[in-house]
Parts: sequence; structure tokens; C-alpha cells
Amino acid sequence: MYSKILQSISFRALSLTILFISISGILYFTSGCSDNAPDVTYELEPIASESRCFHMGFTPFPYDFSIPAIIETNQWIAQNGDIISQHLEQGVPWTEALEGKPFHPKMMEDWNSRKKTCNNKKIFLSLNVLNEGRTGMELYSGASDDMPLPEAFQNKAFNDPIIKKAYLNYCQRAIEHFEPDYLAISIEANELYHHSPDKWPNYLELYKETYSKLKEQHPDLPVFATISLHNLTNKEWDPPKQQAVIKDFLKFSDIVGISYHPFMAGQSHKPIKTFEWLKNYTDKPIAITETTFPAETIRLKSYNLTIKGSPDMQRTYIRTLLDRANQDKYLFVISFLYRDYDALWAKIKDSCPEAFVVWKDCGLYDENGNKRPAYDEWKQYLSLTKASQ
Repeated sequence: MYSKILQSISFRALSLTILFISISGILYFTSGCSDNAPDVTYELEPIASESRCFHMGFTPFPYDFSIPAIIETNQWIAQNGDIISQHLEQGVPWTEALEGKPFHPKMMEDWNSRKKTCNNKKIFLSLNVLNEGRTGMELYSGASDDMPLPEAFQNKAFNDPIIKKAYLNYCQRAIEHFEPDYLAISIEANELYHHSPDKWPNYLELYKETYSKLKEQHPDLPVFATISLHNLTNKEWDPPKQQAVIKDFLKFSDIVGISYHPFMAGQSHKPIKTFEWLKNYTDKPIAITETTFPAETIRLKSYNLTIKGSPDMQRTYIRTLLDRANQDKYLFVISFLYRDYDALWAKIKDSCPEAFVVWKDCGLYDENGNKRPAYDEWKQYLSLTKASQ
């Protein structure tokens, strides 16, 4: 079984485009960073609560391109969380979804193996109609991932009838297969508005129609879009205008799903101000759909830039996040990586943009499988009684 799983892991997934953030965003973040940046140590108070209100979990992203790494990752995330995030961004089976035909066997092997990892756990399923750069339409998934769009789908706007029909059908079939507890039908939607504002009105039409029809069929399933908080508050991205547009967009979202990598916007490892801003920005339930913070300093030689990180900074961020999640009653928190992927990076670095290295050392375990202080913070909260929401 695992040999088939291994074959189904796409290069795109291995190259971390599921975590893609535009180079302009990276340049903004790193422009103020250097080795002289202060490494402030915060004294953390004991956990004040005897319970937590939110679910905690990870994605099954492996730290190496090997069967043992896949098995170990699946076992570890099952033991260290009560929700699993299935983050699907390998393309959409546009033709098959439109025509009601079976999805490719490789896709179904991947889906079946993913479903098995979710046994007795809450399931958060993320689907996307946007491409990795958040500039336009997602590519095609068939015999392999991220293939060019089939001819019938090329040069079509988001609100074209066949795009609407195919994407709705895809979402419906994914729901039937995974039976998720939470469903995101768009990932980091605000980045499309920034990168391709001319496409936003047509995208908005597609999103609203998909949301409304899924809610008619599944009224008890939370359906929503995710937003990258680091770019929603990015000073280079015209925050007032972007935030106004997105606030209106979120009327068609049961939850405010937050993708948050604070170091991508020059925000500290104790981003209290950002969390306070978020609390005041929306009165809807909040969920952290993906997050990371580096435990090591990362240098991007091509850009002559440095990203400050350390085990203590990572620990402070994780604790700050979990404290805030409990205080403000978030629904769940997803940490994207359980373990550093140095072994994977060694195999793909010659084929990937250097910028993808920024997530390499964001695991709660290092590349040798040793736990970091941030893991202790995670484990303390995980051990608390899960209160009903």
C-alpha cells in the first residue's frame, strides 16, 4: 500500500508549493531582518486554564520522500492531535468533475490513504480553485498533478458555467469521500485580490455560488475560505483597501480561516497586536488553518537576506498562539509541519526556488527527530481537557 502512496506524492507537494507565498511577500518580510535583530526571550506564565476549547492538529506532510517517513509522520500526527488537516492543492480533476466520470486511480489512492490517517479524528479538508501563486485558476489533476488545463477549460473566467459546475461537483465528491467536519473551498483568497484584482469579481461570483449550493446540501457543515493573515496585515499590500474588500467577502464564510506565518510579514514571535487586531476585525469564529515559525535562522543567499529564528522564538510563538486560541475561543489550530524536512530538502533543493527553504526548520521536532521546546508547549495544551464549544 505504501509504495502506491509514495508514487502518488507529487513533486509539487514535495516542493512545498502548498505553502507558496509570493517572492514579493518574502522580500517585504526580510527587508528589515538581519543577524543583528534582537532575540528577545519572553518569560511565559504557567497555563492558566485546566481545559482548552480548540482542536489541535497537523497536516500529514512527510519530512522525507520515503515510506518510513510517511508511516512515521502519519503515526505521530495521530498521537499528537485530535484533528487532521488534509490540504489538497495538487490540481482539480476538471474534466472528470464536469462529466461525472471517476477520478484518476492515482488520485483515489491518495484520497483513500489520506482518509485512513484520519481514523477517529476530526477532519479539516481544504480544497482550492486558485493556483499556487494565487494569481489565477488551479491546474488540472489527472494521471499526474498540476498538469496544464484541458482545452475546454483554457482561457475561461472563474465565473464561466463549466468552471462553476466542475468545481461544485469536485467539492461535492470530496465531501462525500472525506466526510469532513470543516471544509475550506478556497485557500488564501486575499492573495488573489492582491495579485490579480481584475479576476476578483469573477472569482467572487464562483465562490459565492459554490458556498451557497454546498450550504443548501450540507447545512451543518462549516464552509469557508482561508485568508493569509500575514498578508492581510502586510503594509506593502494596501491594508485598508484589502481589509475592507475581504471583510465583505467573509460574509459568505461560516468561519474565518487563518493561514498565518508571522515571520513572512516581519511580525514578531509574540504577535499580540496582530491577534488583537484579528479579534476586532471579525465577530465570526476563527480557526488557524495553517501556521509555522522557524526554530533556526535561515539565510537566502540569492537575496542576501536573513530570517531570524531560534528554538526559544518558536516556543514563544507557539505558546502565544495557543494562549490566544484558548482566550478567544478559536475552533482549531493546525501546525503545518511536525518535523524539519532537511532530508526532503536535500533531494529537491536543486529543482526548487531557494525561497522554499524558509519553512525547512519550522518543525516542532528537528531534522534528527529531537523535540524542541515548542513541542512541550504544544503537548501541555494537548493534555488539557477538551471543552465543548
